[in-house]
Amino acid sequence: MKSNSSPTIARRISLDEIRSTIRDRICLLEHEPGSLLHEAALATEFGVSRTPIREILQKLAQEGLVESRNGIGTLVKPLDFKEIEDIYEMRLRIAPLIGELAPKPVQSCHIARTEALLDRARNLARSFDLGEYWKINHVLHFVVGELIGNVALAGMWDRLYFQAARMWYDLARSLGPEVSRSLVREVEDTLEAMHSNDVAAIGFIKRTYIAYALRLLRARQAHSSDPAPAQR
Repeated sequence: MKSNSSPTIARRISLDEIRSTIRDRICLLEHEPGSLLHEAALATEFGVSRTPIREILQKLAQEGLVESRNGIGTLVKPLDFKEIEDIYEMRLRIAPLIGELAPKPVQSCHIARTEALLDRARNLARSFDLGEYWKINHVLHFVVGELIGNVALAGMWDRLYFQAARMWYDLARSLGPEVSRSLVREVEDTLEAMHSNDVAAIGFIKRTYIAYALRLLRARQAHSSDPAPAQR
């Protein structure tokens, strides 16, 4: 049954929650590349003034997800394959550093959260849903991020993940069964490494699956760049 409440969110939420919500929409292409983000509309939706919305959009610009254009406003940054490819290459380089630069020990809470993700991933493999796929990846990203002891690396790990997410999830929606099976394997591998408190292995597991994603993205790019067959 539909709620009779206004579009404004009923409870007051934090600015971090607002930022996360807008960021997630960008990553899932709900705010499409090149689209204009209206400060007034967002302020009304979240029940805040335009000033904190402006600050949030500035942070998202620093993270490489939006860009400000004079006389136009704030736009979702267009997708550029070469830029995304460079981001994936950097992620491949830094993933092994997770286990090298002051890694934090795996705790029981990390294992419990990852076990719960494995159940969800297995259910997803039976019935794919892009939103659930995103949420599982999202939580897994942050669980692994909690094991990173180096502050600079943790910040870069987060930023590059969200910059790369849009192009990957655009592809994932058309490859549901394949990517969901891969996600099950990734969570299984990560959980096994967690049980051994082997953060170094977790870094290399992330590298393996980042490389897998990059191969699929490159294959799609090559296919889309193929010249059309000549007409007979």
